Amino acid sequence: MFFKKVSKKETKNWEKGCIFGFYSFIMAFFINQIYVYFFSSYLFSNFAILGIGLLSAFAWSFFKNVRS
Repeated sequence: MFFKKVSKKETKNWEKGCIFGFYSFIMAFFINQIYVYFFSSYLFSNFAILGIGLLSAFAWSFFKNVRS
């Protein structure tokens, strides 16, 4: 009633966005840990790492949907 049906292409794009978001989480954690190793302080907060992963997943999915 309130939401439209999601097409198969949009579902595939969301899956690709989730994968991209996951790798963004991993890279943010890795960069943060390398920074801690060298400088003994954190580069990103936990909230920033969460935001990086979620924003990149939604942005990649949106980009793929607009492009197709």
